[in-house]
Amino acid sequence: MSTTTTSSTTAPEGVINASDILAQNKFSSHLVEKEDSLLYDLGNLCAFDFSSLNKAEYNENPEEYINKISRDNVQLLITRMFQLDSKVVESGALALLPKPLTPIPRMKPIPEAKQQTRWEAFAAIKDIKKRKKDSKVWDETHKEWRHSWGYKRANDEGENFAMYANPNNPEQDPFQKLIDDKKERVDKNKRLEQRNLDESHKRSSSMVGSNNGLDFSKENRGQIKNDVRNTLNVAKVSTASMGKFDKVLEGDKKLPTRGVKRLAGLGDNNIQGESENSLKMVKRILNKEEGILNVDKATNQFITNENKENMKKKFKDGGRPIKKSKK
Repeated sequence: MSTTTTSSTTAPEGVINASDILAQNKFSSHLVEKEDSLLYDLGNLCAFDFSSLNKAEYNENPEEYINKISRDNVQLLITRMFQLDSKVVESGALALLPKPLTPIPRMKPIPEAKQQTRWEAFAAIKDIKKRKKDSKVWDETHKEWRHSWGYKRANDEGENFAMYANPNNPEQDPFQKLIDDKKERVDKNKRLEQRNLDESHKRSSSMVGSNNGLDFSKENRGQIKNDVRNTLNVAKVSTASMGKFDKVLEGDKKLPTRGVKRLAGLGDNNIQGESENSLKMVKRILNKEEGILNVDKATNQFITNENKENMKKKFKDGGRPIKKSKK
């Protein structure tokens, strides 16, 4: 018989033994004994585990069992990420993620559409499309192609070192007139831009529930009350139940409910009612309820039918009357 003795050495005090740390931390290894059955979505940095749980291990220690499965799944996800293509940058290596597979909702709502200006609304109606401005235009003075803006631009008014004076106003400075005209054009554009912004603001403030741009003067008090009343009525029917199960406040008027329009005389279930209505109409005409024929109505109907027959006999071939020969 042979016996094997195992000698254990203890590290001196103050010295850290790596084997003791690895023995205490059983999650230090990157190896996973679990079968890789995860569904990966590396674009969103997530993985899905659809495998069933072990009820025996879960009932024995639920927290430890869940932590073990979570650790294994995270390790499999990290291992799969390190298998992706990478790109080296100054700060290190970056993994090139694929396109996400799972749609994730937005954190913030979709921004509202910007209000159109006067020109944008007009261009949309007339189907006017913006054309890109050419970078170079023909300069008539130098007879060459030049940039339309910037240094040495085409048709630059500043290059006119000599200009004709106005014969009607010789005291007017033509150079100063160019400066004043340009300043006037700039001011006009600014006024038009401000007008467009004001109109756009008014259009956006005219929606229900908006109190922007309201005039709180005494003359406009009735309009403000109507706006508040309309906004309140819209808010009452904006719930999931269309205001049907909402709490009614004291003194609050009940909104009129819209009835469902029903077309009379339609449907298979109304055949009996239609027959009854027809019988009633016949009885009213012939007066059969009393068992006596309505002589006046019957006579009028007979005379009307005779007149129609006589009119048909008098006309032939598209309404030409028959000529009687004189004897």
